[in-house]
Amino acid sequence: MKPSHFESLTSLLVGAAWALAIVGAGVGIYLFHSFGLFSVVVLAFLAALPGLLCVVIIEIARLQIKKSVHIARQTELLESIEALLRDRFVSHH
Repeated sequence: MKPSHFESLTSLLVGAAWALAIVGAGVGIYLFHSFGLFSVVVLAFLAALPGLLCVVIIEIARLQIKKSVHIARQTELLESIEALLRDRFVSHH
């Protein structure tokens, strides 16, 4: 199945968010490497945090969209089953 435009866009945004996280960590390491290992790790994590939060938010949006598509498909199937059962019940009585 061909991915929709929304799925392509979210894939692009997830990649950009990961790039933001990696660049943030790299800048944090580069700027604070003289303050010691613990400080560098903490500051690199803090610098990468906005990108990581974007990844999480975009992935949650992706999952919610997929969930709504599956729920719509299940609703269609249940309605068709209900119609078939109703037709059978009416035809036998």
